[in-house]
Amino acid sequence: MWKGERTAPQLQQAAQKLFVAAEALDARIHAPFDAVLLDRAAAAFRSAASQLSKQLEDRQAARRASTDIGRVMKRFVAHAREIGKLTAQRGADHVGAAMEALGTEEGWTGAPLDAVVQLVDTLEFLSREKLGDKARASQVSSLVDRAASTAMVTCMHALKDLAQRVRSEPNLIKDRFAMLGALKPAGASVVERLAGWLSLDENGRARLQGAIEQFEQKLLDRLTVPAPPPKRF
Repeated sequence: MWKGERTAPQLQQAAQKLFVAAEALDARIHAPFDAVLLDRAAAAFRSAASQLSKQLEDRQAARRASTDIGRVMKRFVAHAREIGKLTAQRGADHVGAAMEALGTEEGWTGAPLDAVVQLVDTLEFLSREKLGDKARASQVSSLVDRAASTAMVTCMHALKDLAQRVRSEPNLIKDRFAMLGALKPAGASVVERLAGWLSLDENGRARLQGAIEQFEQKLLDRLTVPAPPPKRF
């Protein structure tokens, strides 16, 4: 989230309210025991946490349907359709089928879509940091689109290569640690490339790396679910 976002002031207020409630609860816990005051402090904390959680959920729902996410998703669907065809031809059947499914908007639901939201939010924040407050919306969206496509294409090609390995090494699909490890070079190359585009410092790199890793993990979750065994009659 960046400071110019419409809901930023309300979320900042809710976060500050939660912080104050947490401080008050901590102070009451360490003060001489008083059940009534402790219950009040705990209730205030729960209320503040619930309010912030609701606002974050509302924001996430709005972001999923936003024009920014829709614009990036059109690119992602096109990339997935193209790379998915190659995977279906050369890789493990169920992985190839799952990648081809990402070539439709319906294939991006739930956790994968939320990972896209996190990635785009991160790229928008970092792009605005680079371009400054006077940057035009078109400049920001252009940089975000290029960066997002770079991340998507790199990750999908890495998954395509994994799918080819799964065909000759079927047990690899059961080893999530090995699968994630095989994706690390792709994620690292994305971070390195985008860090140059966005002129990132160490904090920026860490923020970007977290978003890329989350994106990779959610794609892996979607693509490596084994096909259900055939029914016996």
